[in-house]
Amino acid sequence: MNLPLVSVVITTKNEKKNIENCLISIQNQTYSNVEIIVVDNYSTDTTKDIALKYTLLVFDKGPERSAQRNFGMIEVAKGDYVMFVDADMILSPFIVEECVNTSPLSPLLKGEGYVALHISEIVLGKNFFSKVRRFERTFYDGTVIDGARFFKKAAFVQVGGFDESMSGPEDWDIDKKMKQIGKIGLV
Repeated sequence: MNLPLVSVVITTKNEKKNIENCLISIQNQTYSNVEIIVVDNYSTDTTKDIALKYTLLVFDKGPERSAQRNFGMIEVAKGDYVMFVDADMILSPFIVEECVNTSPLSPLLKGEGYVALHISEIVLGKNFFSKVRRFERTFYDGTVIDGARFFKKAAFVQVGGFDESMSGPEDWDIDKKMKQIGKIGLV
């Protein structure tokens, strides 16, 4: 059986303290057909060197996350599904498999039903914003506070990807755009 390819895109900028743990968590997925793409915003540390130990698909692109994500998810990704993660995230080893195989997502494989999924995350980073995100999650037990992260690539392309003029609320904007063309599930 041919498993659909899932392209996982990580956007980075001086993430040498976080990127390796993130990449290991992707490499250790139980789902085997995963392509890892790192789109770096011209880091001045060793982020790209670390990333190259895990994938040859490492690119420089700026100026912001929206442009980086669109480049990786639309221009580079070969997958039937695209997923973005932040460099300070650690994924559960089953998350990609869950996204592709769980019954709520099975309509996605037939081209109907969900066009995207919300995914719970574990935030690893030690910087201020990582600490803020971890703290925020203590107030939102069982609710969705992030935008969708896992997409049917054709649907992501259909809505035009991220709005590159936005920096900050782009996650919420893509969520809104995806809801205009279909349902978003939760894993």
